[in-house]
Amino acid sequence: MNCKATKLCEAIGFALTIGMISIAGTATVAAQETSDEATTLDTIEVTGSRIKRADLETSSPVFTIERQTIENSGAATVGEFLQRSPAISGAATNPQVNNGGGAGAATVDLRGLGVNRTLVLVDGKRWIGTVSNANGAVDINSIPMGLIERVEILKDGASAIYGSDAIGGVVNFILRKNFDGLEASAFYGVSSRGDADTERYDAIFGMTGERGNLMLGASYDKEDSVSAADRSYSSQPYQLYAGEHGIGGTSRILTGRYVVPRSAATGVDLTDPNCGAGANVVLTRIEGTPGSSQSNFRCFNPSTDVYNFQADGNLNLTPQERTALFLSGNYQISDNVEAFLLGSWLRTDSSFFIAPLPFDGRAAVDNVPISADSIYNPFGVDITDARLRLRDFIPTRTTRFETETYQITAGLRGAFGDSSWTWDASYGYGRTPQSSTVRGYLYSPALTQALGPSMIDPATGNPICVGTPGDPTTAIPGCLPVNFMGPAPDPNTPGGQAQLAALDLINPTIHNTNENVLKVFSANVTGDLFELPAGMASLAVGVERREESASSSSDFLTIIAPGETVCKITQEACTFGDINGSFDVNEIYAEALIPVLSDMPFAEKLNISLGTRYSDYSNFGGTTNSKIGIEWKPISDLLIRATYADVFRAPTIGDLFAPTVPSANTYTDPCNGYVGQTTADPRACAGVPTDGSFRQSNNQVTSFQVANPNLEAEQGDVLTYGFVYSPSYLEGFSVTVDYWRVKLDDFITNLPENVMLNQCFNFGRFCDTFIRDDSGDVAQMTNVIGNFGTMKTSGVDIGFRYLFPESSWGKFRWNLDSTYLAEYDVRLLANDPSSDVGAFPGIPQSTGLAGTFVDSTSSGFGNLARWRALNDISWTLGNVSASLTTRYVHHVYESPDVADVSEPGYVAKRRVPSFTQTDFQIGYRFEGLNNSSIQIGVRNLTDRQPPLVYSGFNASTDMRTYDAIGRFYWMRWTARF
Repeated sequence: MNCKATKLCEAIGFALTIGMISIAGTATVAAQETSDEATTLDTIEVTGSRIKRADLETSSPVFTIERQTIENSGAATVGEFLQRSPAISGAATNPQVNNGGGAGAATVDLRGLGVNRTLVLVDGKRWIGTVSNANGAVDINSIPMGLIERVEILKDGASAIYGSDAIGGVVNFILRKNFDGLEASAFYGVSSRGDADTERYDAIFGMTGERGNLMLGASYDKEDSVSAADRSYSSQPYQLYAGEHGIGGTSRILTGRYVVPRSAATGVDLTDPNCGAGANVVLTRIEGTPGSSQSNFRCFNPSTDVYNFQADGNLNLTPQERTALFLSGNYQISDNVEAFLLGSWLRTDSSFFIAPLPFDGRAAVDNVPISADSIYNPFGVDITDARLRLRDFIPTRTTRFETETYQITAGLRGAFGDSSWTWDASYGYGRTPQSSTVRGYLYSPALTQALGPSMIDPATGNPICVGTPGDPTTAIPGCLPVNFMGPAPDPNTPGGQAQLAALDLINPTIHNTNENVLKVFSANVTGDLFELPAGMASLAVGVERREESASSSSDFLTIIAPGETVCKITQEACTFGDINGSFDVNEIYAEALIPVLSDMPFAEKLNISLGTRYSDYSNFGGTTNSKIGIEWKPISDLLIRATYADVFRAPTIGDLFAPTVPSANTYTDPCNGYVGQTTADPRACAGVPTDGSFRQSNNQVTSFQVANPNLEAEQGDVLTYGFVYSPSYLEGFSVTVDYWRVKLDDFITNLPENVMLNQCFNFGRFCDTFIRDDSGDVAQMTNVIGNFGTMKTSGVDIGFRYLFPESSWGKFRWNLDSTYLAEYDVRLLANDPSSDVGAFPGIPQSTGLAGTFVDSTSSGFGNLARWRALNDISWTLGNVSASLTTRYVHHVYESPDVADVSEPGYVAKRRVPSFTQTDFQIGYRFEGLNNSSIQIGVRNLTDRQPPLVYSGFNASTDMRTYDAIGRFYWMRWTARF
């Protein structure tokens, strides 16, 4: 039960119960009454309420994006324009996200609370979620862009009205209605550097008859990739080490990294200071040598022996191609009953490319040693820690996605006679099947044989794999020895061709499938209850049943067998199984609007809105969430408003049932520099040298992310209050100011790897979540999701609107919307202040995330800039129009330094500069051609490059926030018939 203000819940419930009892009688009486008075204003349903009313401004703040604004943006997809809204922050995905993305999806993250704490609706109804992790977030690029009339963003908690997920707010796409004629448009754009070629084509046909309307449409869009190597900010993995700017990278390099006993490295120059004094030495092959003798190797230098993975295959924009068909229609069955239908189909073909495979033979990673008896091993000992970047050995890693989205909603709606009471009932079905094809990995059992014992076959003179060293009669059929001690095979030589053929045999194509299904039945009734002195009291009631399911089928090569820690290919692509889960929920809600005062001194209008919703989930039980809102107009120019709402988020199918998957997450080891001091649990630094020499060899660890079927719902509350001022002395001008505050308990999250390591080191908790290898490095972690923590965030939204008086200079319109983030506080473990999240490990006791950036791959919450703004100036003179739009993201602070905090020169906190992007477009409307039009524009007019973010996982910046393409020219032609 989630209703923290018990008396408030009881009062709301009592009031709404009385109202519902009154429905039948009120509707009957109203149907019999007629009125000879003046016609009332048309009523509409505004996002945030099921009650239809004439007022556009209600107690809940709603930000509206009109169709013309969407077209002026020069965006080719829904995600491109929507993610610029100031209320959106955090770590939503988009096609600029390569590693960790690539499916062509774009999601929405209101208030930075997470993509599954924002509810996405289409015409007030739920839309099928994206396949990714079955996390419930909607791919807004799956919504037909050509059908969108406007977008309403409710910046308020709305669980009492819409149910789960409406914590940060609601994004409601309102589709075009009653369209007549034919409209076709063509869009083309290209960056100033000649890449990111984008084309889009839309066609809509509509016709209206005496009893209904039908719209049919189709669209196609294609966007080409942008290579990370083609932008200066992303061409290198920049890093800051002890305050020194440099080029980073990983230890899995093109010349390899091999740990061998010092006693076995007799042919290596061990006087090199990089060789150290330990029992083992870390070696790498000398560039340009074949690696066939020990003299071809030297000691590994961790400062300079790094690999630039960023420019080797990575992308700043992933390629994507979409084809969509849609229809929308309504038919008047009788005077009071209308049937309606919305159907949509979308196919998305997309892919991502990342650097060639990093082979890692350690037992806790790929578990593939290089045998002492391999003909290519010059050291004569088993090498159990060999790491090598396999560029030109096998194709680069890539995943190609084919995703289809089916959504259909059909129903009936009507009125009760001539009364104000209306009703609707609908059934919605959504399905998203996705298949993925993965290349660039090796089949581990065959690789183990290929790196195992081998010899020259005395009969043929060719290399062969053998089961017993030196015995050709134990030759392994179909196996050719592979050389991971030398350079990549030369395709122009017989030996190189043989190596490539051997590798091709063990370089499989992996096939996976996923599917989400959503079924929703809903029924609603709304109308006027009774007349009060201040106006008509109104009521909306309804029921909803929702069923959600997700399933997957993973390639058998990727499945980790029970009792094992690795699968049959490289660990990063492994999973412990498939997802196959579902839940259902039955809900009932009621909402009332009660006029209290009107046309009185200091109370031109005073309304109270009440709402409550009960949700019964099959997996965790019931929850009740209520809401109260106040609208007060002391004078006609000023509206003062406030809301208080209970909110909740049910765990998604991914939270509950997702298969265990590995994730390469960054971390800082608390055992760096360990000198044997006492830890809370001896497992914290087990196997770590105690002489202070230990430094983690990699800043990433493979962490297995584990679902939890016993999760409870997140619960919280949202408070908003503010005003809308529209002075009568300045017609066309208005200002809105709204304060908002969100509190959330039982926060569902995977704990950051840093937190678990530090908790073990300091308090002896979570010590069973990680494994160290023989050198002391954290080799693997297990991370189970749970209801761990709490969150609180607050801020202020400020907006200005001014429609200037029309003059001989034309008509000007100015809009400025901004959001200020005052606080963003997260406690990962409830009642444990030591788990308060901060962005700066080098600053003890620093907490709070407002104004910071912590990458989501580091278990962070993304870009939480203090200020975000969107300024738009548009001008129209006759048939000519133009607009200038500026997007602003305030500076943020990051923890940039990869060195240990004890290193001299360590930089704990760095300011990432603010980002400003300006877009311009000009258009002309041809009246003689049925108002056909042409638009020409430039996105990112000043070619502003994204700021350097050392801690950014993709491209050394924040690809989820900033424009990664640069200046982009575009043109759109729209023909109307």
